[in-house]
Amino acid sequence: MLGVVLIVVHTIIAVGLIWMVLQEMSKFAELGGAFGSGAAYTMFGRKKGLDTSGKITVALAIAFFVMCFLTSWVLSR
Repeated sequence: MLGVVLIVVHTIIAVGLIWMVLQEMSKFAELGGAFGSGAAYTMFGRKKGLDTSGKITVALAIAFFVMCFLTSWVLSR
């Protein structure tokens, strides 16, 4: 039962991570993004730090990493 719950949560996190990464990529889809990965949107070069969607993406990536180990550990027992 716990394994099924972990797989469902893992799948939800994976889909959320894919969605957020695609949203982040669409910000830099213009030609200027290819050369500066964000310098096209700022006047004085690349912006510093992460915006809210960047922080959500990082949090989902960390959650995905932890869930990979947790799910594999629970299912191997």
